[in-house]
Amino acid sequence: MHMKPGNRQARIAWVWVVIAIVAVVGAALPSLVGMSGMAGGYAIAFVSGFFALVALIAAAVFWARARVLARLLSGQGVLVHWTYPDADRKKHTREELAEEQKGSWVLFLIIAAFCLVIGIGFFIADPEAGRYVLFVLLGVVVLIAAVAALAPRIRYAKRRRATPEAIVSKEGAYVLGMLHTWRLLGARVESVDVKDGRKPVLRVTYSAPMVYGKFFYARQEYTVQIPVPAGETERAEDVAGVLARRDGGAR
Repeated sequence: MHMKPGNRQARIAWVWVVIAIVAVVGAALPSLVGMSGMAGGYAIAFVSGFFALVALIAAAVFWARARVLARLLSGQGVLVHWTYPDADRKKHTREELAEEQKGSWVLFLIIAAFCLVIGIGFFIADPEAGRYVLFVLLGVVVLIAAVAALAPRIRYAKRRRATPEAIVSKEGAYVLGMLHTWRLLGARVESVDVKDGRKPVLRVTYSAPMVYGKFFYARQEYTVQIPVPAGETERAEDVAGVLARRDGGAR
């Protein structure tokens, strides 16, 4: 019998809360120690304040995800709960790794460009103080590059260790230890289908709003591929129908 997995989303939310507290202290530190704003105090306060805001938003998002995961694990509103043989799990994790590596680098390029534009803008406006902002943001770009390289590998390792199961509801899916939700922050299901074949897959494509800069708005799409066990294709079609009807536009 498999142990019931813990709610990792809640643990991540607490980590972001701690980061937010540290960042708030960092924003106040220049004033507390009497550091001159022109000597880097403004830059430290700005960057720390920015990270505090990001951390608070991330904490709120992960708390919301934690509630969705708690309902999935408790069986509330579950449409289907499948378990898999180990061979199927290995094949699926390799395929997901390739997809996530591609997506991670695309996201890295977007964030890196955003950081560089801000950093260079500060440097042009005020070279003395702006260089601190630029150096910090360059450090952030390096950190994000490391995350883009390592995060898919970490998730791959997590899937290999996770309980070989998938739990699907109208809110989202918990597949091989990874949570996908299409009910938060304007997310919606875009399409649902069952890819038939020797190894059928229930594919759910969902999107979430993304804002790049001040004026550019777009929806970022994600696709979760849920392996369908032998003999469960008809049930997968029923689940696809439920998810498609929920969002109207899904196909």
